[in-house]
Amino acid sequence: MVGLFFALTIFGLSGCTNTVTEIEYVDREVEVPVYVNVDIPDTFNEVLGELIENHYSAPMIDELWEGALNGMIDTLDDPFTSYFDYEEYAQYNQSFGESYVGIGVSVQFSNGNIIVQEVKSNSPALSSGMQVNDLIVEVDGESITDINFYEVINKIIGDAGTDVTVGVIRSGFNEVIQITMTRAKIDNPSVVSNYYYDNGQLIGYIKVNTFGDETAANFASAITGLEVAGIDGLIIDLRNNGGGHVTAVYYMLQEFLLDNDKQMFVTEGLYNGSLERIEYFGIRSAKKDYEIITLVNEGSASASEVFASAMQEHGGYPVIGTVTYGKGTMQQTKVLETTIVLDENGDFLSADRLHITIGKWKTADENWVHGIGVTPDVLVDRSDTEKAFKTFIGDETIMYDVVDMRVANIQLILNTMGYSVRTDGYFDVVTKDAILDIQNENGLTETGNIDSDTLVVINNALGDYLNDDANDSMLQASIDYFSE
Repeated sequence: MVGLFFALTIFGLSGCTNTVTEIEYVDREVEVPVYVNVDIPDTFNEVLGELIENHYSAPMIDELWEGALNGMIDTLDDPFTSYFDYEEYAQYNQSFGESYVGIGVSVQFSNGNIIVQEVKSNSPALSSGMQVNDLIVEVDGESITDINFYEVINKIIGDAGTDVTVGVIRSGFNEVIQITMTRAKIDNPSVVSNYYYDNGQLIGYIKVNTFGDETAANFASAITGLEVAGIDGLIIDLRNNGGGHVTAVYYMLQEFLLDNDKQMFVTEGLYNGSLERIEYFGIRSAKKDYEIITLVNEGSASASEVFASAMQEHGGYPVIGTVTYGKGTMQQTKVLETTIVLDENGDFLSADRLHITIGKWKTADENWVHGIGVTPDVLVDRSDTEKAFKTFIGDETIMYDVVDMRVANIQLILNTMGYSVRTDGYFDVVTKDAILDIQNENGLTETGNIDSDTLVVINNALGDYLNDDANDSMLQASIDYFSE
């Protein structure tokens, strides 16, 4: 889905299989219900007719059909199965390209909640004040608490130049914050490469943002470029990568993993009505002549977990970071033949899709990480300062001598600016002196209280801090690993 580029995208399935065998699901018990004296189609049609003819709201038949379809899907209690109309599918499919239209955030679906995980630079979300860890609860004034994950995404996405208002709950605020943004084209390169010098070593770095249509080819090109430069080690950063196409994962793993008797990963699912087990194998005859680290966090999901677990269990390469999300199911998007529209020449125009969970994937060692995640070999988390967020207060002023969670966050940032203040949220004299100094240095009215103008300076300082790779604890731990 384009627009809100989100974590937990599909684990798409398309070809590239090695070994296919039929499997028997011993953990999947299915009971076929027996209905006595109930003609389900007739009953459904009778209810449908009564609602159309007699309900006071005069519902449209299309609305009732859509409600019936979504009702069936809702009974599955599966946030990753969804019905897409043609426009929704077109938007969704674009999200696997190198750009998309939207507000510019990645989100995570966790325990029924949709949490902002990343706010992209130069995006409508960033300029409008949306922040990491914001909990999305409303879209255009409508509560989304009980709505399917993909339905929420579809409400937020739209055409470039149109507005959307997203209501969020934020730590330290009692009210829902309404953020209005104008949707825009967001550059979203799936692969970005760089390198670092450390202790006489040249360390290559590749950030993979999603497993999209062009990712495998771009990944191969990045590796070639870094190898020509003569790297001594490689970091593959999958943090906040919510997944994508299995074809991309498959070809990317073949850059590193060996052709032996052990599969890189396995899928087990229903393919056109048949239960199948598919094993994916490597092709290399020898390992690369440099060490490879995979960097993950709690936002690494689905296909990212496939990649990380394969590098870990099959390749013996270290994984660094925090325990991953734990999405072990896979989805397939199928054309609904009854919705196909043809033009006057009989050529395809459009069709709706069913995005359906068809099975599970397992690691090289046959582990199912669903709800568990991949545990790194070296556990490293972000520092408290890295978890600090920009504070926005509008016309409000935070006064001296109060205790406020927002003050605690601001105090973390003040320490990165060279001040030495407490971080428990009490707005004491030392904190006030730091604020006075900032106001004096920047030509602001010296009150010692925190207003929106003062926060602009503080927020800019946080941005500078977080944009400096030297302050990225997880990245630095990965670089240091090569010197150990």
